[in-house]
Amino acid sequence: MFDELIDEIDEVFDAFDELKANRAFMGSSNKRTRLVAMKEGDHTYAHLERYFHTGWKHPNKPKPEVHRIFKVVFPEHSLKPFREYRTLIDSQLTSTTLKPLPGNESLMFHGTNRRCQIGDEKGNVMLCSLPECFLCSVLRGSYDIAKCGSKNRFKRFGTGIYTSSCSSKADDYVSNIASNSHYRVMLVNRVILGNPCIRKTNAIHLTEPPPGYHSVVGLPGADLNYEETVVYDNDAIRPAFLIVYSHEPEVRPEIHSKAMAFWTTLFKTPLAT
Repeated sequence: MFDELIDEIDEVFDAFDELKANRAFMGSSNKRTRLVAMKEGDHTYAHLERYFHTGWKHPNKPKPEVHRIFKVVFPEHSLKPFREYRTLIDSQLTSTTLKPLPGNESLMFHGTNRRCQIGDEKGNVMLCSLPECFLCSVLRGSYDIAKCGSKNRFKRFGTGIYTSSCSSKADDYVSNIASNSHYRVMLVNRVILGNPCIRKTNAIHLTEPPPGYHSVVGLPGADLNYEETVVYDNDAIRPAFLIVYSHEPEVRPEIHSKAMAFWTTLFKTPLAT
């Protein structure tokens, strides 16, 4: 399933020329959208939803409901460095290295701050320019190691870009600064792991992978309860999907409106005498 999903992601980006012609790429450079809503019947949608739920490991967190999934579409000039980095890392891997995909590419979750309401509805796809909205910043230009630690000062494996295959772990870092939103959003990212250095203890002073490695994967052990993966190069990662979810069933606006109209009519009706 995982290899098939990566192949589908490649198709998403290969279709950029077709997508850039539609309204998703209209607007100024700061206001344009990177998001294209996926159909629930799409097999990629189903794979991602299952991957998200499978990665929900925390026993004290009830599994949430997925409401929407968006594709994140980047222009070719942003994807080119990622693809070149993947080719470079793949050339450094030996035939004995476990790499089901070129560069040992994987899908990883990442949670961050959201100040606006992007993703709350299928039509809410315009990026905001608020400095505290880290989500829109990532959607606009991908990740930046220089901003590592701007939200969380403790860096278990040093200065890098943190992700996890555990969606409930990434959920710990999801934050809605706009309190009027009922949804949470999480990024699903393409990450080039290369040859990962496996650790079970902290290494807070790292600024790059240990020699011979391309990433750090922290497994549950002495210092971790859930997996974390860190890369130390901006071109080792690109956001690919945005999952919109909540811990409560979704109340659709039209249903809510009908319910409100019903109760309004009911209470305006005089009692029989």
